[in-house]
Amino acid sequence: METTKKIHEVSAALFFLLAFGYLFAAFSFRNDAWPSLMTFAMRLMDKPYAFISLHYGATGLHLQINEAKEDADSVWGIVIFAACLVLFGAVVFVNLAFPSKL
Repeated sequence: METTKKIHEVSAALFFLLAFGYLFAAFSFRNDAWPSLMTFAMRLMDKPYAFISLHYGATGLHLQINEAKEDADSVWGIVIFAACLVLFGAVVFVNLAFPSKL
């Protein structure tokens, strides 16, 4: 469980870092400050942000489910991992199948 807690802490830091970076790029694009660079930044950060968001949520859920246990239950870990893998696959598919018109 200690490893999961450490992974959760690192993914939380990356989640907030990417979120603020994406918001900065979106606001800058909206205000016409370096629009081509901000478009590139938003297109570059969307898939890593989705991955880190799912990772942060999955580790948080895994910690909540196994809160009272000493050892992690591997069945719930596999279910959470499979659900996040499907969700991330859907995000990547939608991102590649329907490109942004920015």
